[in-house]
Amino acid sequence: HTTQSRVQGSKLKSHNSITVASLFKDAPPEFLRMIVVHELAHFKEHDHNKAFYQLCCHMEPEYHQLELDMRLWLHWQER
Repeated sequence: HTTQSRVQGSKLKSHNSITVASLFKDAPPEFLRMIVVHELAHFKEHDHNKAFYQLCCHMEPEYHQLELDMRLWLHWQER
């Protein structure tokens, strides 16, 4: 995710965006959902701390299992 700040007159405007790597275009949709949840959580919590993971689990109750499955899938893709 990226955050861009721009000065417009006397105000500071920010813009948040999420870009997903092309590696995930063939990934199962559950992994894409987990990635989006992860990046959305970064808009509120910048660090990977307890509050961050609580927010991820609030948005996606199976977050930890999906993250593990995705890591295994990525490892399998490296072959």
